[in-house]
Amino acid sequence: MSTPEQLGRHLQQIALGDREAFKQLYLATSDKLYSVSMHILRREDWAEEALQDAFIKVWHSASDYSTQRGSVMSWLISMVRYRSIDMLRSKGNQTLGSDALPDLPSSESEHLEIKLSNNQNAVQLERCLDELQPDTRQSIQLAFIYGLSHHEVSAYLSEALGTVKSWIRRGLESLKGCLQR
Repeated sequence: MSTPEQLGRHLQQIALGDREAFKQLYLATSDKLYSVSMHILRREDWAEEALQDAFIKVWHSASDYSTQRGSVMSWLISMVRYRSIDMLRSKGNQTLGSDALPDLPSSESEHLEIKLSNNQNAVQLERCLDELQPDTRQSIQLAFIYGLSHHEVSAYLSEALGTVKSWIRRGLESLKGCLQR
């Protein structure tokens, strides 16, 4: 695995059109980025497409990267994540039941705040999510697992923003109570 400094140097060289640096960045990061995409899309063909689209964007926008945005890996993960979410929307995947919950990413992932200490916690969380109303569960999954903002959840579900915010707030209260049992 490349160091953050190496990834940064690769990105600087890519901004100058260096194909070898692009190849090295791809080899160093594609496995992890593919995993991020698979967690969201749950289909190999879509995950591969999202990864390819993200790397095309990297080639064209490497000069846009700034260290103030975080590490190179965080920037790449964000690109793959947003492309995967866009694909999920465009493919018309409107139903996200509890069986569509992705495997939770490792603690290295900066995009999911929930850390589960063991398998029992994962089972308990899934059980608690199953107790929620479908609209509430889907809103929480879209916001906290797929990383959509309240506005994006509202648009995705074609529901009023206030309704979505209420579903998420009440759902989180219910999850908290359920997890404390």
